[in-house]
Amino acid sequence: MGALEARVGGLAADLGGTRQRAVLARLLAARGRMVPVDRLIEDLWPGEAPPRALAGVQAFVSHLRRALEPDRAPRTPAGVLVTRAPGYALALDEAAVDVWRFEGLVARAADPAEARACAEAALALWRGPAYAEFADLPWAEAEAARLDALRLTAVERRAAAMLDDGSAAQALPDLEAYTAEHPLREELWRLFALGLYRVGRQADALAALRKVRTLLDDELGVDPGPALQRLEHDILRQDDGLTPVAPPRPSPPVRTGLAPTGLAQTELAQTELAPTGLAQDASGQDGVEPLVGREDEVAGALAAVRDGRRIVLVSGEAGAGKTAFADRICRELEGEGWRRAQGRTPEVDGAPAAWAWAELLRALHAVRPAPDALAPMLDDAAPAPQGDPSVARFRLHRAIGAYLAEIAADAPLVVVLEDLHRADTETLGLLAGLPERVPGVLFVGTFRSTEPSEPLADALAALARHEPVRVALDGLRPDAVAEIVGRVCRREVDPGTLAAVAERTAGNPFFVRETARLLDAEGPDAALREVPSGVGDVLRRRVARLPATAATVLRTASVLGREVDAEVLMRVCALEEDAVLDALEAALITGLITEDESGPRFAHVLVRDTLYGELSRLRRARVHGRVADALEELRPADSAALAHHHLAAGTRLDRAVVHASRAAAAAETRFAHRAAVDLWESALEAHTRIDGDVSGRMELMARLVRALVLSGDVMKARIRREEAVPALAELAGAGPADAELAARVLTAFDTPMLWANRPYGLRDDGLIATMEAVLERLPRGETRARLLTSIALELDGDDSGRGGLAAEEAVALARDLGGGEVLVHALNGLFNNRYRGAADVTAREEIGREMLALAERHSLGVYAALSHLSLHQNACCRLDFAASAELHARGVELARRYELPLLLNLSAWRGCLVLTLDGRFEEAAAQAAAVVQGMAGTSSFGAESAIAWCVRFAVMFAQDRLPELVEESELLWLNWPHGAACDAYALTLAAAGRAAEAREVFTRIPPIRRDYLFDLHMTIRALAAVAVGDAETAEDAYRLLLPYADGFVGTFTTAVAICPVPWVLGEAASFLGLPEAEGHYAHSAEVARRAGSEFWVRRSLARLP
Repeated sequence: MGALEARVGGLAADLGGTRQRAVLARLLAARGRMVPVDRLIEDLWPGEAPPRALAGVQAFVSHLRRALEPDRAPRTPAGVLVTRAPGYALALDEAAVDVWRFEGLVARAADPAEARACAEAALALWRGPAYAEFADLPWAEAEAARLDALRLTAVERRAAAMLDDGSAAQALPDLEAYTAEHPLREELWRLFALGLYRVGRQADALAALRKVRTLLDDELGVDPGPALQRLEHDILRQDDGLTPVAPPRPSPPVRTGLAPTGLAQTELAQTELAPTGLAQDASGQDGVEPLVGREDEVAGALAAVRDGRRIVLVSGEAGAGKTAFADRICRELEGEGWRRAQGRTPEVDGAPAAWAWAELLRALHAVRPAPDALAPMLDDAAPAPQGDPSVARFRLHRAIGAYLAEIAADAPLVVVLEDLHRADTETLGLLAGLPERVPGVLFVGTFRSTEPSEPLADALAALARHEPVRVALDGLRPDAVAEIVGRVCRREVDPGTLAAVAERTAGNPFFVRETARLLDAEGPDAALREVPSGVGDVLRRRVARLPATAATVLRTASVLGREVDAEVLMRVCALEEDAVLDALEAALITGLITEDESGPRFAHVLVRDTLYGELSRLRRARVHGRVADALEELRPADSAALAHHHLAAGTRLDRAVVHASRAAAAAETRFAHRAAVDLWESALEAHTRIDGDVSGRMELMARLVRALVLSGDVMKARIRREEAVPALAELAGAGPADAELAARVLTAFDTPMLWANRPYGLRDDGLIATMEAVLERLPRGETRARLLTSIALELDGDDSGRGGLAAEEAVALARDLGGGEVLVHALNGLFNNRYRGAADVTAREEIGREMLALAERHSLGVYAALSHLSLHQNACCRLDFAASAELHARGVELARRYELPLLLNLSAWRGCLVLTLDGRFEEAAAQAAAVVQGMAGTSSFGAESAIAWCVRFAVMFAQDRLPELVEESELLWLNWPHGAACDAYALTLAAAGRAAEAREVFTRIPPIRRDYLFDLHMTIRALAAVAVGDAETAEDAYRLLLPYADGFVGTFTTAVAICPVPWVLGEAASFLGLPEAEGHYAHSAEVARRAGSEFWVRRSLARLP
């Protein structure tokens, strides 16, 4: 009212020059609502704004903040003139601003009980025309006219109250003056005439009414309105209704002074309608941007949740609104009493492993203390759990589930995990396993459908059994696009431009919103000329409108990732604090970044990526280096981020090694082994680039190989170990400490073995020689025992017998050391070296039972599962399929509990064994194909393809269709020249009538290894020898198979049953002219009957006379 002024603590504040004062006035006119910065610029500079208008507004705001809050501490949020993207607002109590109080008092004056007091208080605030010093600005002119109309309303309400309370005589002078000043305002004339009548001046009242009739006719050509006509009629009739009613009880005096600044707005101020014609925030009432065009999807998801579904998976391309959708679901549920826990998967590198879970669990921990078992998720520096990693991981997952269930018992809980397409395997593993453990918790996950990953596909497959609600967010309909444009852009946009926006953006909400902001800033003419072809173009044009310093700061901030650490950014930019904060403020008000309780972050990862992409590789590297330097000082414990920035900078690689190693170790405490692999790889690469010492490189190699094994990538772990062999050979000849280190690298590959830890038949003489050389320099101890076991597993089935001797020594040494995990591992090595003869089945049973007892006693989950499956294998050899079924079921249960995919995949072969025994050969072949497909990506060294061929061989052999396997057998022989591949090729050639080729191929047969495939390979050799007429080889095979006469070929694999061994003996004996042939066929029928194979009972009996 009158000249603009502000007082802080009773003293006048310096509000600066005209335009700076105009910023404050414009925000006052918005009455606490946000005014977009683009509107501010337009209102300050009508017509055409100068190039640096945004910088000017920022400067004005900064000065006003200092004036209005002189005691505010540096870098603390403003409390009066606040930022509300994409603009500014005033956060004040109604009583702190005269014009706001004026409006409230006028509104209250509508109540007869308060009318006179409130109207007089309002008029007392009127110190002159509102916003008078800004009268040349269109917004101020309109606002001043509106307030002046409110002032006349206050005059009228005060006068009406005075006429009713018997004070008509006092009201008449003012009414006479106002009718003269506003001769066409009928309500003033009505009150003036009524007042004259009530003081006994009936003639003057009628004269006043005749005067206003004449004015209206002369000026406007209209008659008086109904109220004036009715009053004239009542005066002429001297109607009793003109007599004032009993005066109301006087209202208490109304304070007209202003309240101190800095108070939050009152409820009245918040609910009051915004002044007509002023900009309003496009956000909802709670400041959250409304979700447009997704009403059906929201309703469907909520209905499913209320119907008991407990997983919602939201997918779509970048910018489709996945986060907004999940937020809408959560807000609806929060209104029904649900509690939300939310975690984001970092969309850029440099965050700790399993961060999404760590983030949400830490937030819950602040509300409800978590148990100590969750320490690895709550503290990045927590020590690694001891014992079997699989068991420790299982216990951590179980503890997390119990904690979530405990919280959900108080109130329904919704867990939100965003950006799962970027999630590491541990984040996804937890999500896949928890719904079963905590069925009462709702899990909401978002991911980009355009960026699939194998771990995500596996997790989605695991979640499928819970029947999740799948929500695919496609492009918005044109009407929804138009609604978003209308909310964001205040300019009028014609249908043609709207259609162009809808087509070019394909309805992507983020793209639509950014395009609308550009339309708002540059106008519809620019849009008609060219709708930007991509969201990156839109963002670059928006960034170009920022002050140059702000754009530079934002590009630098993009190197930090999506989250913007202001303190680090200040160090990196080497600018004054205010300059950096002003730059962030500019980005905030233009919507390029947002801010919540955790601090500023880019509004979308696409914004960050666009800005990061504008930096050259050289500049990126230099900024990464400066970020790393700042983090070393400010966040020295943030090893994951430090490793990322040091590696990207490529300068201080020694520090990259240190921090990558720390981050990898931290990842292992959360069982995020795949993330640990990446970090150990980075550390090793950095160490190599700085030409580090051999010992240091081998330390890193040992950790990398072990992490690869734990992540399930056994094939790559073996390759990495092989790469280290030359360096290890060098260490083997050095001192004891180096030999110990070399042994750690060699044994880092140690993994429980059911089938093979290398390609079948491979003997790596260089590796074996290095192992033996290192072994010579090792003292008695655990490391020696482990290396002996490694030698045993490398040489299982080898003709030298060294594998068995090493296994026996390892077991003896492990017993002397007290047993535990090292003994179980040694027993595993011994088990795999006990396939030298048919009688070894008894020894393997004893070894397996001891393995199982130790595994259960020491909580070794992997070995417990392995022991059950090993004993299941042995039971199959004995044809005790009832026992094998129980052992198999328990092994599978443990493999599922501890999430051991390789053991689960190997155990799936049992179905083929059962089907071939039952004579359901086509089903067996289909099952084998399914198992091979399920094992895709697992580290089994190609064994799955060989076993699948064995199943197909069993099918074709039983159905007399071996000629169909000729081409496949040739390919197997060329690519897998071990075991009976050559024999199988010769056998199929002979079955196809190609006898000469079969005999030529058969001349190349290699020795057969004494391992779990011995009976299978020797069977094929015997059959091939008979087929090509090689009596000598047939006789050798016959002799070697005799000890296996009570068995069924292939059951050692637990994957296939080809035929009874005595049936093969009968075939060989018949060929050799031996009298035992008939007895073998009879025995074959008995073995088939024991195995439950009626097919082979019939075929065996058919061979008898």
